[in-house]
Amino acid sequence: MNGRSTALHNADVARAADPTAEGKYSTWFGPEDAGLFGTVHVPAGGLARGAVVLCPPLGKEQVDSYRGMTLLAQKLCARGLLVLRFDYAGTGDSYGAQDAPDNVALWQRSIATAVDYVRGCGVTDVALVGLRAGALLAASVASDVGPLTAITLWDPVVRGRSYVHEQKALYSVSVTQDSDVDPRVSIIGAVLHPDAAKALGRLDTTALPSLTAPVLVATRSERADSKPIRTVVANQNADEHTLSRHDAFLEPSDFEVELPTSDIVYIAEWIADKFGADAGEVSVPLRAVSNLGTVREEIESLGPDALFGIRTYSSECIPGGPTVVFYPTANEHRVGPVRSWVELSRVLAAQGVSTLRFDRRGTGESGEVLDDEITRLYSDAGNEDALAAVRAAGTAPRNVMVAGMCSGSWYSSYAARELGVGSAVLLNTLDWTTKRLEFVKRSSMHTEDTGLRGKALDALHDIGVTVKNRAQSAMPYPLWFWLGNRGLIQVPEISLRLLEAGNVRTTVLLSPTDTAWFVDNRGPEGMERLRGKRATRRRHGGAARPAVVKSFDSGDHSLYGRDLRETVRAELLQAAAESFDIDIVSASPPVPIGWNRL
Repeated sequence: MNGRSTALHNADVARAADPTAEGKYSTWFGPEDAGLFGTVHVPAGGLARGAVVLCPPLGKEQVDSYRGMTLLAQKLCARGLLVLRFDYAGTGDSYGAQDAPDNVALWQRSIATAVDYVRGCGVTDVALVGLRAGALLAASVASDVGPLTAITLWDPVVRGRSYVHEQKALYSVSVTQDSDVDPRVSIIGAVLHPDAAKALGRLDTTALPSLTAPVLVATRSERADSKPIRTVVANQNADEHTLSRHDAFLEPSDFEVELPTSDIVYIAEWIADKFGADAGEVSVPLRAVSNLGTVREEIESLGPDALFGIRTYSSECIPGGPTVVFYPTANEHRVGPVRSWVELSRVLAAQGVSTLRFDRRGTGESGEVLDDEITRLYSDAGNEDALAAVRAAGTAPRNVMVAGMCSGSWYSSYAARELGVGSAVLLNTLDWTTKRLEFVKRSSMHTEDTGLRGKALDALHDIGVTVKNRAQSAMPYPLWFWLGNRGLIQVPEISLRLLEAGNVRTTVLLSPTDTAWFVDNRGPEGMERLRGKRATRRRHGGAARPAVVKSFDSGDHSLYGRDLRETVRAELLQAAAESFDIDIVSASPPVPIGWNRL
């Protein structure tokens, strides 16, 4: 063990939820050496009329829908049903690699394991809900895990071949085209083995006989009349529901996911009506630890606000020793870009560096989901959570490396400055400010202000952007720096100067678009000034730890692009090795991306 903070419960003992305790409980379940991560929602009094297993989508859709699936679980639980949300093998926090060749079979087995788990809690009647690709997978195993009380195909993928083709095309058009050197298949938010992509393509819900349970097909209006949907409805004699707002739920234009609360309520009511009135007592076995060979992962509650966290460690980790804290991005949960934080955690732990990944309040498992929830990207609560994660690291701040992407980069930098951590890796930073004025940040935070105050702040923001853009090239740098110190504009030097003053070993990694933003905000000029001041300090006997800023030749901001993501992961492992002065063995990226130092 490695000096970790207070865990939810003893790492070596499986326990059962108090049968009278209403609430949600995260756990691993299934085989000891192949644990699936899930969260169980237990009805009031520990009495359930049945159980519902929620089968998530794949890739980015799984991440975007995380809180929406939680809201559905809450609605079902309030109607007297035990609910399990879970991650398939090779996804989320479950065991396994996301690019394993047999993953489709493992995903199907994951659903069967989830159904067995809820039946083992003491319920007989079970329903399945599958969202997008989760509907395709759920339908493919429904006859094998029955009898079922009900099945909901929510915005369903009907034919795997069409889905794989569409996802590959979407990735190619909106993200990048991968090198042929690496044969793995990319979709947005996931990377698949070619065999898994082929196996997924062979699934076809239209070819299934009657599933012998009531079926609801909930689909978008533009898809309702398609031949595949009409075939499924006819074959299953299914009820139908027309969805709304699902583009903003599953294909948001930016980080702001809108929850389709009215549709979620409809689905919850349809499912709940299929169960009888009699409720029985349930007992939910919980497992706080997942054993992954030599690596272990443990569920923890962090800080005064009970943030959800997962610690990864091994016998190679020294108590109070090197620890990496991974920060989530925007409204996404703790898994990192295309599951990078999970995979990096396991690599680092095996080589003696413990890690902690967590959910800010209003994301992932931290906090209840509210109807039509809007979580602010930057907030005082977010600042507090950023500090709480480092304080829960179980070691001195100087033994901590923080890492995050985009808004996670800002929170990493904030925690590094405030607490004096040893090192920071800042990925694709867009926000370089150290002071937060609301009218300046209107474009990068969701706000509930819609009245006169909101309009005034929007107007001030627009004026500020216009003035900045017109004056930027002609403005003397000292004036630029002065405005940045007051939080009015972005000045990378200010943040980097503070990190350097705190002796934080800082590595900044930038995609081409983030490099352009860094240059537009006069980052190279600031770096040159820092180099000059550093030389002056050295002449007077002072010392400083300079920041390293690397600009990559290709790739995207969100790290959905496989080749840049693999390169960034190698860079992060190298940064950890240098920060903790240890050898970390890692595979070279299949297609390394070139970079320039700024």
